[in-house]
Amino acid sequence: MYQKFKRIANVGLVLAFGLCSTSVFAQDFCNTSSHSGTSVTKTANATGTIGDVGYEIWSDGGNNSATFYSDGSLSCAFSNAPDYLCRSGLSFNSDKTYSQLGQIYADFKVNISETSNIGYSYIGVYGWSKSPLIEYYIVDSWGSQYRPGDWVASNGSKKGTFTIDGAQYDVYTNVRSDAASIEGTTTFTQFFSIRKEARNCGTIDITAHFKKWAELGMTLGNMYEAKVLGEAGNATSGTASGKFDFPYAKVYIGGTSSSSSAITLSSSSSEAQSSSSYDVQSSSSTTAIASAIAPVATSGSFQVFNMLGNSIGKIEVQNGASISEVLFAKFGEPGVYMIKQGAIVKAISVRK
Repeated sequence: MYQKFKRIANVGLVLAFGLCSTSVFAQDFCNTSSHSGTSVTKTANATGTIGDVGYEIWSDGGNNSATFYSDGSLSCAFSNAPDYLCRSGLSFNSDKTYSQLGQIYADFKVNISETSNIGYSYIGVYGWSKSPLIEYYIVDSWGSQYRPGDWVASNGSKKGTFTIDGAQYDVYTNVRSDAASIEGTTTFTQFFSIRKEARNCGTIDITAHFKKWAELGMTLGNMYEAKVLGEAGNATSGTASGKFDFPYAKVYIGGTSSSSSAITLSSSSSEAQSSSSYDVQSSSSTTAIASAIAPVATSGSFQVFNMLGNSIGKIEVQNGASISEVLFAKFGEPGVYMIKQGAIVKAISVRK
């Protein structure tokens, strides 16, 4: 809200893998996650990319900063800010609808600390669409004392309370007039899904919200972005302060149907096996991956991808060796990697 936006440079659509069953992954990154990769710190309003990750920091006053990492994670700090936001995730070319892009998800973990004088706050997923111009929020947590409520629709309406992606959300629309947007100062509509019970870690099925909104007559246009967001402000005193640290934040795209593009973890192993073939979208910045229903070998040569779907190298695993240990020795960073041998893909969780 009350934001000035710069047009984010178009970047190639990054590819990742749809997760139909995410509870094991969520438990993993909720328990063990840390920033990794290269980073950039900004102390003034800025947009940009780091690797394949788009980011923005914006505020209208105060002493603020944000550090963005190439793994998608981010760390946000603000002091005496009337309104402050930082966000990290995917930027699109505004030429495809969400259904054309595929199933969109976000994984996030946030640590909220040192907060004071926060009048309102949104933590979750944020973005814009064009034609029509829509600003949207999926709010899973907040740094304010009180949950965002009906006041978000001061010039709109509450559509009701719905179960979306397994949780209860209040859904709202609102209209802002003569306000800053990605297309300059204009009038546009806002969509909100606000979770009844806050959570500070989990997986958000972004497309599930888009589909529910469509059922309610809330239609998005071509997608401009989908990002993990931390926003806070105080419209009265202008003195919001605090820290939102996201040691894990990833926005990614699976197949066109999450139910047919699943990766599930077995109960006896942290290594995932594909359960169906992927509907893969290729782009200039990604390598297309296809998987078939078959067991995955535990030794041999594997191509390695990060969770944005980008090829980052190869590993050779000898008989009896641990794939996760070989990955850590090769790349030196904990996290979740996707490995591919032949037409088969699986996910490997790597810890220090």
